[in-house]
Amino acid sequence: MPSERRLHPLSFVFVIGGQIRQLVVPGLVVLIGAGSAGLDWQGWVMLFVVPYAIVALLGTLSFRYRFDAGELVITRGFVFRNERHVPYGRIQNIDAVQHVLHRLLRVVDVRVETGGGDEPEARMRVLPIAALEEMRERVLAGRAARAVQSGDSPAGAVAQTVAPQRRALLTLGPRELLLAGFIDSKGLIIVGAAFGLLWELGLFDSTVNVLLGEQVSSRGVIRQAVGALVGGRLPSIGRMAVMVLAFAAFVGAIRVLSMIWSLIRLWGFQLYRVADDLGTEFGLFTRVMATIPLRRIQTVTVRETPLHRVFRTAAIRVDSAGSDGAEGGAARRESLAPIVRRADLQRVLGEVLPDVDVLAAAWSPVDPRGFWRAFRSSLVLAVLLTLPFIAMLRWWTLAWLAVLVGWAWVHARLYVKHLAWAVGDQAVLFRSGYLWRELTVARFNKIQAVTLGESPFDRRARMASVRVDTAGAANASHRVDIPYLARHVADGLYRRLAGEAARTAFRW
Repeated sequence: MPSERRLHPLSFVFVIGGQIRQLVVPGLVVLIGAGSAGLDWQGWVMLFVVPYAIVALLGTLSFRYRFDAGELVITRGFVFRNERHVPYGRIQNIDAVQHVLHRLLRVVDVRVETGGGDEPEARMRVLPIAALEEMRERVLAGRAARAVQSGDSPAGAVAQTVAPQRRALLTLGPRELLLAGFIDSKGLIIVGAAFGLLWELGLFDSTVNVLLGEQVSSRGVIRQAVGALVGGRLPSIGRMAVMVLAFAAFVGAIRVLSMIWSLIRLWGFQLYRVADDLGTEFGLFTRVMATIPLRRIQTVTVRETPLHRVFRTAAIRVDSAGSDGAEGGAARRESLAPIVRRADLQRVLGEVLPDVDVLAAAWSPVDPRGFWRAFRSSLVLAVLLTLPFIAMLRWWTLAWLAVLVGWAWVHARLYVKHLAWAVGDQAVLFRSGYLWRELTVARFNKIQAVTLGESPFDRRARMASVRVDTAGAANASHRVDIPYLARHVADGLYRRLAGEAARTAFRW
């Protein structure tokens, strides 16, 4: 019988540390409440958390795992013993996280996922680095042996008995990471948190007074600004210039913070391939090591913002079938490459979609009549946005209606112009957006359902839409949902995709 492995001897330290972190905030609330009420006995309520810490400690000490011929076996519990058998072929992700203390002690927090539920099959807190490498080698070798037995691997293939070679696909240096932060502007999260704190403390009052030239509480600045606008009391040109400069400085500060955050969070980013798995590793203080099995990738999306096009870069995301802890969901959206040079885009995509040439796809536009459909929708929105201001303000606000009508025309023209679809030998492709552009690829063997949709407006214009659903389609995903197709074109595309999906064996 294979020997059983235990967790690292210091695992109980991290378990207890995790318990303490969860109890810090409620514990402080109880202690402060007890002190302010003059009731010393309320502090003793904190002692009831001790049994929970003991239970967690016993669970850690009873944790065992071993590598059998075709499965990973995990056992835990002294009194009530639980044993779980996880076939190597079902293991999708072996993710690892290292905080600063983990790195100092050369240990790692490991999550083993199969994609079969909302929670990981096992969380091993914590393992030595060597144990993580051994687990990955055993799982990869077990997958290869299972593929040979089932006939999924090429004829004559032999199961791997040695560790597969790790091949780097994309490495991002500090310059690329700073550029990624500048483009994504994630610093808004930090600024928003700081802004909310200072707002509640009332520390923005002095700044608001300088900008508006009067004594105004920061909590009432929006209400008073709206009142001034309705009453026609606009600030002076000099005051407006100061406000514009302050806004520009605010935007610049967000970009700088975003660059710093990107550099820290993605430090040492590397995308690599080991056998049939893609892996990412990044982080300056908290080191994250994640795996993305190629066979679990459902769709691939290339995203380009205006700044991406200026710097000739793009970002790649994938939708994969796997547990992310979301309610009822077995889908998650993962960043494959936060930034990649345009010249390297096809090379990286070729590792994920080796039989799909994204850049050479033969694109087909949607029906030109879609412009009028999109224009009417934008026109209705423009009128609804303008009418309240016409009612509250003067007649000159009708000029805004003319501006919005022009915007509706331009928006509809560009939106429909950039809608396109393509069908290759192995996949269907869809792109949309003219400022923020997204291109999504869904392979035929990942398609779960194809839908032909008609709204009342579609039926009136003899048009339809075609939608493709995959197992990894999350709520925020850019789906293959092609609108504004002539009915005969939609029928042909629907039959083609449904036929390809039916002829191709579905692969998780």
